[in-house]
Amino acid sequence: MNERFRVLQRQPKRISITLSYHVHEALLTRSEEEGRSVSNLCAFLLEDALRDQQRTLTPQTSGAGQSHTNGLQPAVNAAARMKTRGY
Repeated sequence: MNERFRVLQRQPKRISITLSYHVHEALLTRSEEEGRSVSNLCAFLLEDALRDQQRTLTPQTSGAGQSHTNGLQPAVNAAARMKTRGY
């Protein structure tokens, strides 16, 4: 029973968010270009932003204290990487 509980904890979770029309259109366009669903694209972008943030917060053995190449926060970097139109 304990093992089953651990497996259930690792199951993907669903959330609901509200997006502006333009953000949704940009996500829809990119998801079509990449051949994935909007949901999968959003999950990927969020996970990527969180990985970037974790790298920033984790002490590094070399180059410690360096900022991101463009000086933006990790979540902003992830958003900047999106190929959006109309921004």
